[in-house]
Amino acid sequence: MNISEELRRLADLLREGHLTEEEFTEAKRQVLLQGNSEPKTLPEAGTTESVPRIEEKTYHSNRWTAGNTLFPDSLVLVSDGIVFRKGRIFGSNEQHINYKAIASLHITNGIFFSTISIETSGGSQPIVINGLWKSEAKEIQTALNRLQRQVIR
Repeated sequence: MNISEELRRLADLLREGHLTEEEFTEAKRQVLLQGNSEPKTLPEAGTTESVPRIEEKTYHSNRWTAGNTLFPDSLVLVSDGIVFRKGRIFGSNEQHINYKAIASLHITNGIFFSTISIETSGGSQPIVINGLWKSEAKEIQTALNRLQRQVIR
């Protein structure tokens, strides 16, 4: 009997009430261990194989730029998209955008700082974060291009 048939049989026994949840979990673990000398790690619920795994990176706008004196904007690159945070006196606005939903990225460079505008394919207003160092803006652009290519594959 192969592994999938054995797991199906165990699931039937659980459904019929012949096994408790704990017994089913232990038996399933044993079947998976016997099938391979090295146990396979199953993907987490809600994840897909196409989601690239990256180290989370946060970029903050400079306090010397307009609108960022008290509450600087932040842009975080996470595994499944970007998170934009705009601080306020009471709370903050936070927006999460999947890499697949990013339609375009526009960078306006000044002498020291850059402004990034990110437009989405969903039709919402573009995200604008000003006061990033020019090198950070270029780093964000490079990272977004790389991550979008990985997601599209």
